Amino acid sequence: MLFVKALKALALAHAIGPLVGCAIGLGVVFNGFIRAVAYAPDMEDALFSHAMLGFALIESFMIITLVIIVGVALF
Repeated sequence: MLFVKALKALALAHAIGPLVGCAIGLGVVFNGFIRAVAYAPDMEDALFSHAMLGFALIESFMIITLVIIVGVALF
């Protein structure tokens, strides 16, 4: 039983990588948004909608990853 718990701990530690990638991706999306608004302030509304689309896609991947992590931790 100890071996199974150790493997679960390793699997959870390994599953944190995609969450770090999501955090970096969100930083990249909003960095691009801020730079684009600085270059073209008149297009802020269109750029904001594109940034929110990127945010939603990254967050959906993050939620799916969290569901998988919790599923591994419980079973």
